[in-house]
Amino acid sequence: MKQLFIAGMLIFSSTITAEVLNCEQKQSVCAAKCKASSLINEQDSSTCKAQCLGERTACELEQGKESAGKFATQAKDASQSLMDKMKAFWDGLTHSQ
Repeated sequence: MKQLFIAGMLIFSSTITAEVLNCEQKQSVCAAKCKASSLINEQDSSTCKAQCLGERTACELEQGKESAGKFATQAKDASQSLMDKMKAFWDGLTHSQ
């Protein structure tokens, strides 16, 4: 009965780990799964925790990549705006003569 309850919790918790959770929360859910599974098989606990850490690292790298892409786009837009303003200034300066 206890094993059935734990298996049910693991299945339910895996549906919670959608994109709504941040990396730290996903690691917490993963660690809870490890703790629950260690009640059944104690040998897999260290491996499971290491896997959780690896998944968090991958998650944070992906989030960093997305943030860098957003910042690069913003920088490109800002530099284009500055170039447009400089061109308008130069055109105004040279056409007024």
